[in-house]
Amino acid sequence: MQNFKQMRENMVDCQIHPMGVASEDILDAFASVPREAFVPENLQSVAYCDEDIEVCEGRYLLEPSVMARMLQYAKPASDDVALTIGSGAGYTAALLSKIVSTVVSLEEDPALIEKSQAVWDEYSFCNIVGLSGVLTEGAPKNAPYSLIIINGCVSTIPDSIKAQLAPNGRMLAIIQSKDEGIGRATLIECNGKNEYSSRVLFDASTPYLSGFEPCDNFEF
Repeated sequence: MQNFKQMRENMVDCQIHPMGVASEDILDAFASVPREAFVPENLQSVAYCDEDIEVCEGRYLLEPSVMARMLQYAKPASDDVALTIGSGAGYTAALLSKIVSTVVSLEEDPALIEKSQAVWDEYSFCNIVGLSGVLTEGAPKNAPYSLIIINGCVSTIPDSIKAQLAPNGRMLAIIQSKDEGIGRATLIECNGKNEYSSRVLFDASTPYLSGFEPCDNFEF
């Protein structure tokens, strides 16, 4: 019988806190959200390893230490309205729901939203709204968002998604262009209407999110 509560405590104490994550809200979220509930049953024994876990084809739970560090830079707050893109199993949305006001969780496959919703309901994550739609388009009908998280690696961030950030909003993504050998966790901030700044936070690698892969340029 797995002691998942103890495994969560070990994840926080041995993987996340030593990486410099000191926010009590973020540490409490990781300590209380059952990561094992968001992975297939055959992977529950490794749910708390500090590595990406494929929960379905093309969808991953990011390494806990990577996600926690990214969230610390984003400084989620109780009045934030957050969007998660490529939510997969819905774990990131569940983490954010412990801190922010509302979470919009975007996936292309309605079946993934249904599976996530079942877990959210089981554990009373009541402030999450699941939406199905094209990931590269974001969720403009519910914009603007003060916080956007892209759950996977991207080659670039579409301007249409940037435009969904509220003034002073923050976006987090792992960006790896076609010619780069490693991804970089990056913070994008909206400084005003159509004005953005970006800051590389640290190196991080994770698979590309579907639709955000580098484009092949052919020469004739």
